[in-house]
Amino acid sequence: MAFVDELREAELGAIVWLQQWPDAVRPVLELVSVFGADAFFLLCLPVLYWCVNPAFALRLGLTVLLAAAVNAIAKLAFHQPRPYWIDARVRAISVEDSFGMPSGHAQTGTAALGRVAGEVGRPWAWVTAGTVLALVCLSRVYLGVHFISDVVVGVALGAAVLVVVGKAERPAVTWWRGQALWAQLGVSVLLSGALIGAALLANAPYAGWTRPRAWGPAGMVDPGSLETVVVMSGVLLGTLAGASIMYRLGWFDAGGPPAVRTARWALGMTVALLIWYAEREVLPETLAATYLSYALLTLWVQVGAPLLFIKLGLMSPAPRRRPVPHEVAR
Repeated sequence: MAFVDELREAELGAIVWLQQWPDAVRPVLELVSVFGADAFFLLCLPVLYWCVNPAFALRLGLTVLLAAAVNAIAKLAFHQPRPYWIDARVRAISVEDSFGMPSGHAQTGTAALGRVAGEVGRPWAWVTAGTVLALVCLSRVYLGVHFISDVVVGVALGAAVLVVVGKAERPAVTWWRGQALWAQLGVSVLLSGALIGAALLANAPYAGWTRPRAWGPAGMVDPGSLETVVVMSGVLLGTLAGASIMYRLGWFDAGGPPAVRTARWALGMTVALLIWYAEREVLPETLAATYLSYALLTLWVQVGAPLLFIKLGLMSPAPRRRPVPHEVAR
């Protein structure tokens, strides 16, 4: 415990020093910070899915989702404060309502940027991803929302997610495609529920926990809330179920003129925003409603929107693969 206190004290000094940098760096680092947010990647994914490359969008989406889910559960397991919660010298340039360790921006950024760099497969892509990630980590410390150790642990966990995905993706996809649709949907529900179960287990040792008085700057935040995990769980259900259904339907062609792709994006995002608005403003404020609405939102992105685009002539079904001669002979 003494080591942790000494480490925090040293890190707090570094944060205070960083925040003394010229004010000109603030808007730059605030902008850079966005590139590590899971919400940023999840907002970009519909564009990639509907208009560029649905297969890669699905792979990237699941990578981001896994990293974000692991991060949310790890935050509950560690139960660690953010710098501005415990030291008045640290300015809360940004404000967060979850626990601090590990950094979600560092973890999601590592997994997502690493996945994109791996897809590009060029040295410059890895250099660019590493540079952006370093700036994201710096921004989170500068903004006063993370200790240096938070971003280090976040990068480590993000890298672990990349390794796991790299090793497990091919056999997992092969197994998944071999299952009946009802089995795929059932496993989707089970995995979605397992995510919530893992969060409950992570929170279990802290039953009866109350926010320490020393965390005064934390205000009225509820860092033990399960809402983030419930959102991720709903998105996981919609993603896996949607991918399974689209696989049976034969997928779609994301090509076309720029104007047509733009029309797809505009229509698809309009409906998505209406679903999001209903979850926020119309439906009851319960975890069950949140879960179902995010599952529905993801199903819209995965299945509903492509089917509507095809019906309206804004998208074409994927061309059927022609069997090669030896397959016909069989």
